[in-house]
This record gives sequence, structure tokens and C-alpha cells, in this order.
Amino acid sequence: MKAICSWLVAAGMVGAVSGLPSGWGQDAAAAKPATNVAAARPIKRVDPVYPGTARAQYVQGTVELTATVAADGAVKDVKVTSGNPIFTKAATDAIAQWKYEPYRVEGVAAESSTTISVDFVLASGVPHITEEVHDPGLPAGGMAGGNGMGAAGKPHLPPPPAGVLRISGRVMAGQLEKRVEPVYPADSVAVDARGDVVLLATIAKTGEVNDVQVVSGPDRFRDAAMEAVKQWRYKPYLVEGEPVDVQTTIALNFSPSPR
Repeated sequence: MKAICSWLVAAGMVGAVSGLPSGWGQDAAAAKPATNVAAARPIKRVDPVYPGTARAQYVQGTVELTATVAADGAVKDVKVTSGNPIFTKAATDAIAQWKYEPYRVEGVAAESSTTISVDFVLASGVPHITEEVHDPGLPAGGMAGGNGMGAAGKPHLPPPPAGVLRISGRVMAGQLEKRVEPVYPADSVAVDARGDVVLLATIAKTGEVNDVQVVSGPDRFRDAAMEAVKQWRYKPYLVEGEPVDVQTTIALNFSPSPR
């Protein structure tokens, strides 16, 4: 039986709990998702070692490389496009050991490519690395497009309805009285799909969730996320002792649990 890995973001802290998804929230400003993609990002980086012969001869230089990031996050096909041969082995040996959270389309991992520049500078002693990830279907620079998220990683949200207060998800997490966990879709197990669904929920004065909208997330997880959150219940949010309608963001992370 597959479950869902999840976390609840509250008071700025993240607690990971394998097997069950829970919610966090952020506030931001307006737009609507189209296609859900997630850019590849390094999760393990190995710095090149400055070659002793180059250091002894006071040689500096830059090596430009390209590499393919496989669907499992491993680096393959590292190729040097330019640079002094005295540095190329140190650069390629290091980059080949990198590991990524892979590029994903609708939660499913796929190959992507990256361009890496390694500057060997004697003054610092440690090579400086810059990188531009080229994920298929993403704009140059590796920023995820059409996923409902802004450049800072915050969701774009429409303004709340008249008379409804926008309250931080971190605050509303403390008001939650009943949480129903989403069910990880059975048809996503074989493709090892995973990803985040961000929802915008309107909570009535009674604490019931009376409207849920998807802000971003893979299509395969959206129905399960919405169905679960519609069953959540909160303590009424009070302003000067009176309950009011509020709106908040909730994010659920879907991932198959280990066998």
C-alpha cells in the first residue's frame, strides 16, 4: 500500500513525516498555472580540486562544460566545451559526482541538461562554479514556467473575495482541528511520480472549508488534494472576538513511500 510523504510548515519550521501529506501556506500576488514542471536542482555538489601543477605554475583559467542530468538525478555525458586542458580533468571528475533532484513534468522525472562554468582562481583557492540548467520546456535559466510559482518560489495568488481576509497558512495551520490525508493515486506508483500541490482554500466563519482552488501542482495529484482539503475543519478565525471568513494557502507534498 503506497502512502504519501508530507510535511507541515508552521512557524517557519518544516517537519518531514514519511507516509502522510499535510499543509503549509504562504501569501503572494496574482496569476494562474498552465503546465506543471519542476526545474532540476543540485542536491549534491562536489567542488573540483585545484590542480597542483597549475597552482605551482600560477595558472588560472575557466572551464566550460555541458552535462546531461538523467531521470534518476545522476550526471552523465559530461563534456568540456572550452578551457585550459590543465583544469579539464579536475572539473569533469567533480561534476560527474554531482546529484540532482531531477526535472519533472506533471510529477514524472525526465532528462535535462545543464551548462556549468568552473573558474579556477588562485586568490580564492577554491574554484568558483556557476550553472545554468536547461530543462526541456523551461525558459533559459532553469526557472519553472507555468507552475503557478513566482521567482522566489512563492505561489501567485489572486486577490481574496470582498470581505474575506487573507491569512498566512502558518497561522491557519495552528487553527486546524481535523485533517483528512490525501490518497496517493495508484496509477502514479509505477512512474514514481511526486510533487507539490498548492491550494487556495476559503474557510467559513464556522471553520468549514467552503471553496478550494488549485494554485499549482501536477494534474495527477490535484483531485486527491482538493478532495481531502474539502473535508478539513478549522477553529473559527476571530477578529475582535467575532468569527470571520478567511482565505489561506495549503501545500501538500505527494511522494510514494519506500517499499
